[in-house]
Amino acid sequence: MLTLVVVLSSSCTQHKQLVYLKSLDSVNAESYFPKSRPEYRIQTRDILYIRIYTLNQDISNLINQTMGTSQQNLFQNEPNLYINGYTVNDSGFVEIPVLGRIEVANKTMDQAINAIRERAARYLKDATVIVKLVSFKFSVLGEVGRPGTYSNFNNQLTVLEAISMAGDITDFGNRKQVLVLRPTKDGTKTFRLDLTDISLLTSDGFFLLPNDIVYVEPIKSKMLKINLSTISLFLTGLSTLILILNFTNNL
Repeated sequence: MLTLVVVLSSSCTQHKQLVYLKSLDSVNAESYFPKSRPEYRIQTRDILYIRIYTLNQDISNLINQTMGTSQQNLFQNEPNLYINGYTVNDSGFVEIPVLGRIEVANKTMDQAINAIRERAARYLKDATVIVKLVSFKFSVLGEVGRPGTYSNFNNQLTVLEAISMAGDITDFGNRKQVLVLRPTKDGTKTFRLDLTDISLLTSDGFFLLPNDIVYVEPIKSKMLKINLSTISLFLTGLSTLILILNFTNNL
């Protein structure tokens, strides 16, 4: 019984292990934590939503051809996004009707818009250029409610929002050991995050970028908790056996 009590106490999850940003209580609750969002640069195989509008409706329709799909249904699901969006090829270019091939890889969204606008100015007057990234995907793995790959249709995404979309961290998840993997042109960059620490708000891994992977590690006592029923059953059987042997010896 003493052994069972020790096992139970060692496997208990404490309240402080489940609290996010708990050190916020030690500072002013209205404190401001400045952190600039990392600037994303377009990569090969990204899918872009590109629309160019002019006063000439025929020219606009020619440039923004939808391959027979109605405008309302153009971006309702991922297959349509893939078919009707502009994919950045392995050379870093997108090919737009009338305007031709335009290099956009390694450019920010603003730089890509300017590059397309400059090309459009050669052929069109007062053209309006709209460019959006529609392939903002990220993955959340490990001890979360719904691990998987998700799509984000916002210009920014924090690690807390990503975990929220994945169903939050389970009771087995270690909120002090969250790993963010970020692919870059030079290799994979990693960030170790402690979601219980207020310094998270100033970390370079707080804002996610497309193709980031978030991994939530399990707590060390997970296996003990999983096998607790088996251990309890074993100890109960062992105690019963000892009682039987003791009773037999007394007889």
